[in-house]
Amino acid sequence: MTEVERIVRIFHESWDLRDPERGVTVIADDCRFEDVARGELQFGADGYRTDYHRWRAAFPDGEVKIVRVMVDGEWAVVEFVNRGTHTGPLQSSVGEFAPTGRSMELRYCSVMRVHDGKVVEGRDYYDSASLLRQLGLAD
Repeated sequence: MTEVERIVRIFHESWDLRDPERGVTVIADDCRFEDVARGELQFGADGYRTDYHRWRAAFPDGEVKIVRVMVDGEWAVVEFVNRGTHTGPLQSSVGEFAPTGRSMELRYCSVMRVHDGKVVEGRDYYDSASLLRQLGLAD
């Protein structure tokens, strides 16, 4: 396993381990991470923590399972599956969604750059319409 793969695995596995501080250890202070579907940016460790706690509040039983990691130099693509039951409020850029009690399973792709042992930038891609349909929030 390359160092880049090890770093991006720590970043993603920390969600499943329910240990955001483990993930913080591999995030650069000036990291810029974009959730493309939500059109939101997160900056540094505080952005990571905020995003982690937002999703954990909405999906307390949530899990993240890595399917595949592909590395090319400083860049990695991480394919993973996110599952959970929507039992808490979900905060988003378009407002708050009350708990639906419904389960979801989404396939994600993260494109990340690692420099000097830290994630310095990244983007998450996923089908937000599928998330809304699974939660009964859209047709």
